[in-house]
Amino acid sequence: MLAVALVSLGFLTACGTSSPPTDELAHEMIDAANGTDGQPLSEAERDCMHEQVDDFELTEDEQAGFDDLDDVFTKAADGQEAAMEIVARFQSDLTTCRGAG
Repeated sequence: MLAVALVSLGFLTACGTSSPPTDELAHEMIDAANGTDGQPLSEAERDCMHEQVDDFELTEDEQAGFDDLDDVFTKAADGQEAAMEIVARFQSDLTTCRGAG
């Protein structure tokens, strides 16, 4: 659910709405997120997700096509396949934190 909400960042940017940087918004969303069971994420899960956001980097090949994570989400919102693959990797990194602790 968190990653779905993050993808909406691209839509906001694509619509011309100024939004905070993707990583900043990701941290805010992690702090407010609940798990799929409706219960708040554990502190360990949140810490893990924050670390994943901080550590996420584009590969050398990805850097050739994207300026930064904000650019990735903007292009993913436009349906660019390469950007959507990076978003899927970002989402996958975050989901590895479920059950942490």
